[in-house]
Parts: sequence; structure tokens; C-alpha cells
Amino acid sequence: MSESGWPLAVGGSRALAALAAGAIAATGGCSRRSGEYVVHRTTGPIEIDGVLAEAAWDRAERAGPFVRSLDGKPCSAQTVARLLWDDDNLYVAFQAEDPDVSTPFSRDDEPLYTSNVVEIFLNPSGDLRRYDEIELAPSNALFDASFTGRRQGMDLSWSSRARHAVHVDGTLNDSRDVDRGWTAELAIPFAALTGMPRPRPQRGDRWRFNLYRLRQGPGQPGEGQAYSPPMVGDFHNLDRFATLRFDD
Repeated sequence: MSESGWPLAVGGSRALAALAAGAIAATGGCSRRSGEYVVHRTTGPIEIDGVLAEAAWDRAERAGPFVRSLDGKPCSAQTVARLLWDDDNLYVAFQAEDPDVSTPFSRDDEPLYTSNVVEIFLNPSGDLRRYDEIELAPSNALFDASFTGRRQGMDLSWSSRARHAVHVDGTLNDSRDVDRGWTAELAIPFAALTGMPRPRPQRGDRWRFNLYRLRQGPGQPGEGQAYSPPMVGDFHNLDRFATLRFDD
């Protein structure tokens, strides 16, 4: 177990418990850190398995805890994310507390956004126009789409070509027990993203992005969470996207 509360070798209950305790201790609640997010280059290969065993994840800065998307107030359950990069991919990991991990969806490109899901929106050019949306459900089902403007020109045929995995600390779709949460991990190829100013980012490049979580469905609070809260009922509020800066 790392000092940050993320697992070094295995995922599981202790990792998520430490995540929650560490997040509360560090922030006094569920509040977003101000300023841009600095994404560091990974020091070695990342295996996409939902376990986050690589030491590089300990070096990655914490994005979050997330706040409520409508008003920026504390969330009903903790969510944090971390990001890394190398020459080929942007790596994203979400860790989400949830006492009852569930989703009705098991296939890619179903309407995951109507249930429990984590999401990343990426605007590599920083023009706040062309952006990509990638979602992952606790079942490891993926949804992705590309846009040419705020909710304009949606291209459902676009593929992020992301490699992805989910680890559930509990039992999926079984309300008879109490879960601790779930971890989602993605490797997103730069070559698949729209609006890239160059084939791959360089140190010092700045993108716009945001990170979200939805908790919807039976037994869920109907809550939207965000790294940078849009303050309206629309995750596509591009003006509220945060800045992502690439560094070593």
C-alpha cells in the first residue's frame, strides 16, 4: 500500500478505504483543488487491469475529490482520479466509493450515461469546440463519441480505441451485500483523439478537459459529480473545463 492510499500490488477493500480516509483528511471534505492539473509521464509500462499496481500511479497527482456538478458542494460518495501519459497514450484511473455497485448495461455504446458511470471529456486543441467524450461503466462497458461544438456534430461512429478495465471491490449488481466501490482504468491512444495539434503532446502543452461521475438508477442518489463543476445540468459546459498540462 502506498502512502497516498493507492495500491502498489493489489486492489481491494483496503485501497478504497484508504482512498476515502486520505481524501477527507487532505481536503476536509469533497472539494476540487484549484489550478491546472499536471499530468506526469509514466516511468514504465502500465497494465490496464483495473488494479493500479504500478508505482507510477503513486507519482500521479490526485484529481479531486470530485464535487457535486450543479453546485460544487460535497458529494454523497468520494471519487478521485489520476492521469499519466507516455508517447502513445493518456492513462486515466478513477476510484469511486459505492456501497452498491450496479449497472443495467453490459455492452459497449449503450446509454451508459443514464446509470452509474465515470467520464472523461478531452479537448486537445484547447479551442473549447472539438472534443471527445469517453465513459466507462462498472461492467467495463464503454461509450465514446466525438463532437465539433457544444453538443453539436455528435459522431457516434468515432472510436477512442481505448483499452479499459474495471475492478469491483464487492459484487456487481447484488444489493444483498455492502460494496466498497470500483476502480476504472483506461489507456486512450493519442492517435485516436480529434483536434490534436500534433501527433503526440509535448512537455508544457496545455489541453482542456474534465472528469465526471454519475450516480443514477435504483437506490442511487441521482447525483452528478465533477472535477471542475459545470454549475449547470450539462456536462458539456465547455467553458468550465479545467486545464491539463503535460510534464515529465
